[in-house]
Parts: sequence; C-alpha cells; structure tokens
Amino acid sequence: MIRLLSSDTNQLWKVLKKENSLSWEQFSEALRRAKHEDRHITHILLETPDLQRDKVLQALSAHYSVPVVTLRKRVISPYVINLIPKEVAEAHSVVIFKKLKNVISVATTAPENVQTIEFIRRKTGLEPEVYLTTPDEIEHALKKYQSDIITEFARIIKESTQHALATHDSAEKMAQFVPIITMADTLVERALTQQASDIHLEPTRQKVIVRYRVDGLLMRIVELPIELLPPLVARIKLLANLKIDEHRLPQDGRFSFSFNDREVAVRVSVIPTLNGTKVVLRLLDTTEKRFSLKSLGFNRNDLQILRGEITQPHGMILVTGPTGSGKTTTLYTLLRLLNKETVNICTIEDPIEYGIESINQTQVNPNAGLTFANGLRSLLRQDPNIIMVGEIRDRETADMAINAAMTGHLVLSTLHTNNAFLALQRLVEMGIEPFMAASIINVVIGQRLVRKVCASCSVSFRLSEKIMEQYRTALSVERAVRKLQKNGLLPETLPLGGVRLSRGRGCSKCNGTGYLGRIGIYEVLKMTEALHGAIVADPSAVSLQQTAVNSGTLTTVEDGILKVLTGLTTFDEVLRVTK
Repeated sequence: MIRLLSSDTNQLWKVLKKENSLSWEQFSEALRRAKHEDRHITHILLETPDLQRDKVLQALSAHYSVPVVTLRKRVISPYVINLIPKEVAEAHSVVIFKKLKNVISVATTAPENVQTIEFIRRKTGLEPEVYLTTPDEIEHALKKYQSDIITEFARIIKESTQHALATHDSAEKMAQFVPIITMADTLVERALTQQASDIHLEPTRQKVIVRYRVDGLLMRIVELPIELLPPLVARIKLLANLKIDEHRLPQDGRFSFSFNDREVAVRVSVIPTLNGTKVVLRLLDTTEKRFSLKSLGFNRNDLQILRGEITQPHGMILVTGPTGSGKTTTLYTLLRLLNKETVNICTIEDPIEYGIESINQTQVNPNAGLTFANGLRSLLRQDPNIIMVGEIRDRETADMAINAAMTGHLVLSTLHTNNAFLALQRLVEMGIEPFMAASIINVVIGQRLVRKVCASCSVSFRLSEKIMEQYRTALSVERAVRKLQKNGLLPETLPLGGVRLSRGRGCSKCNGTGYLGRIGIYEVLKMTEALHGAIVADPSAVSLQQTAVNSGTLTTVEDGILKVLTGLTTFDEVLRVTK
C-alpha cells in the first residue's frame, strides 16, 4: 500500500513512522483530506487535533530541513508583516515575522509550497528564509496583521508621499516617483485580493474617495488628500498610454497588471468632473475561467433545456440582462461546452474578457472601422460553425446575426434588456419581423446576479410566519413555492414552516457583509409552438411572459426564491436585484 505513494510522500511517511508520530490510518486520512480539500499535506497533519503535535512538528522539521518557530513569542513589526497582503497570508497560511537587511523570515505550515515562497521572493524583492510552524501559530500571528488598506495608505502617505508633494514638481514628474507608483499598484493589488471588479477614484472639493465594487456593490475603501489626485491620474494615464496633458475630454485605455502569477487586464476610463478627473478601472482576469452551467446557478430543469439547445446545428441563443449581470460569463461557459475539435468557433467581442483555447476571438476596434456588424460580416467568410457576437446593439448587427442563424450557423449573443421576455420585443423594435425572430431563436436566457451567503459565517434559522409576512406580498412566496413543487424542483411535501434559511453573521472573509461571491438567478425561455404563436400574434413582453409563465417557465424571482429556500442567498438579495 505504501509503495503506491510518490517518493516524497513515501519518505515523509517513513520519517513520521520512525518518530512514532502517528499511525498509518491517521496518515492515510490526512492524505485523503489533502487531496479532497486541495491543500498541502503538512498543513493537514499539523491541524488534526488527535495527532501528537510536537512529534509531528519535529518530524516534519527534519524531513524538510527547516527550523521550527513559535510566533506567539515574537514581536512582529507592522511594517514587516505587511510586506505581503493579509489575504495572501490567510490563503497560503504564511507570515513574514522578521526582516534583517535583505533577508526575511517566513513562517509557514507548508514548507513544500515552493510557489508561495517564490511569490514572496518576487513580491518583496527579498530573500525568504523558511520556518515551520503550526496553523494555531499562524492564526495567532494573523491577529497582529494591519493589512487594512487605510493603514497601508496612511503609511505610504506618511513615509513617502508628503515628501513627494513637498517637491512641488509637476503631476507628470511625480507620476514617476516611487510613492505614487506604489500607491497606484497598491490600489489594484488590494482590489484584486478583495475580488473587486471595479475601482473608482472620485474627487470631491477636499479629498479623493476610493471605492471598490465587490459582488456588485460599491464600498468605500479609503480617502486620500486631493493633492494626490493629479499625480495618481497621471500615473494611471501613463500605464494606459493616454494623453497626460488632456484634461478636458474623456479618455479610454487599458494596461496589463501582473498579480499572483496571473495576468489581469485593466480597462481605464477617465472623465473630467467639477472637482477634478474621475477615474474608473475595470479589472478583467485574462486567464480562462473554468465555470460550469451548474456552478453558475442553473437549476436542473434549465440545465436540461440548455444542454439540449446547444446541440442544435443552427439558430440563436440570446442572453439578456442589465450591465454587470454576468451575461458574458454565461456565453463563455456555453462556448467551452461547444468547443470541440470538429467545429470552428469565431467570436467578435468588446472587450475580449479572457482567452479560450482553440477559439478564434476578435476584438472590436471602432477607431479602425471594426464594428460588431462588419466584424460579423468578415467572420462569416471564415467558415464558422458557431459564432458569438458580444452584443446586438443595432439593426445592422441584428440583421447579420439573424441571417447567420438562418444559413446554418449557431449564433450566441447578448441583449441589454431587463428580462428574457423583453428580448423579442427589443428585436422587433430594431426592425426584425416577429415571425423571423420567433423562427430563428432557440432559447433566451434572462439573468441577474445575487450575492451568496458567506459559507464561513453562515447560520441557519427557521422560516417563521413573521418572515413570511415580510416578503409575502413583494415576492408571492407561496405561489412561487407551489410552482417550484409542480416543476419538481422542491419536494411536494415541503412544509414552509419547517424550511431552514441561511444568513451570514459577518466575518473577516466577507468584510462583515455576510455575503461572499455571487450566483445567477435565471429565466430560461425555450421557444415552443405556443410561444411561437404568441410572438407572431403579439410580440410584446407582457404577452410573452403570460404565455411562458403559464407553461411553467420560471421568472428570475421564482428562481431566486428557489435559491433562498436551498440556503444559497436571502430574500433581501432577491428583492434587491429584481424589484
């Protein structure tokens, strides 16, 4: 049995066995957990309560040839511990506890994690000296962490920026100063560690307010002196190759930012306001995201519909919803399912949010005359089987997409409408004949994103009559539950009084909000004979919704209630995004 282990793991077991640290059963269980939880074996060994901790620690120290350190007895400087972000320290169970010249002492529960040590070397520019410690010691040290962005900015401003401002140099020259460069980098780094999608720099008369958009909501992060705005804006313009001396007109650009071994594309929008230049940075991870339809939040009935529709050789799949509702992510997930060696997939996008292997992706470039419409016209000469159009914005693009779907291509695209039922009405308003739209569209997906209850601080509670009364009118909960039961998505014997809901108490991982991450709520409108007839007779959203809902199609509200009753989100979230 032991011979089946890798050589390093086998050697580790021999050391632990020699020290009589634990039994083979305990070691096997630790291996199983490490594989299942995608964690390092040493971290598992050191946190399992029934092990002889000291013996294991000494055995691991001997095996990896690293000394043991007790962090509780150490006085750790705030400057030293902040050499890496708290989020990185928590995620990888690692703490910097000492700095001597160009050498830093790094405590970790996983000395075999060479990637993290190498990241720390590159991040700090210093040479790491590795020590072994326990998860309890790391947790204790993390309490000393002062990684709050306000503290970090305060330190940067105090130590360096005031000196830079005192030079009275121009904003263009100050943009090259180390303090300004550090501040701009820190803005982006902290946003990425908090999984923010956007950074807002908003000038007022006396200060600059920095806000991050996390899980769809803006949150205030820090306030900076107004004097820092010109050099910060100049630094961002330099990175994005914008005109530094242009202060009257809006400008758009982009640049790349390396973070944690991944490349992030940063889209920059600069616009003049009453109190100075306002900047918004959109953060786009260029690495391919491996989502599945299930992980996006589609229920099993909708999954069955979509898996059937993407096998169709031609027609159109439309994804609708407001800006920021996850439409592009849904399209990319569908493209990944369709991406096979036997088909040619071409896209025209604005922007290309991340690359997908073996798919031909083209970026819209209006300045060069490359629009969605003429880009799509060119793609049709590339012998495609499947085409993805980032967005149908006008009559010309709509005509081209419809014609492509009619001539043997499967076309995927998005529309900016508030729900799936408005999609047909919108196409008709663009000039597409109702019978044409009804004949060519296979399925329309309407979606919103709701925040998920934070798994780290989630608590369950009973759905009481008082809670029901609060949401009964706004969400029609009982009617939605009956429909969900009829569709087979909830047990028919489910008593509402016995349902347990979830909410987050608020913790450090979710910044005290009780929510962490987002999931979609959907309405999947499959084209049926009844719906086809309704469109030809009356393509209005009201008519289509009545026909679809009567035939069992769920609205986003009803799908949201399903996710509330299964503990994924809350009634308040469903109300926030749908009402």
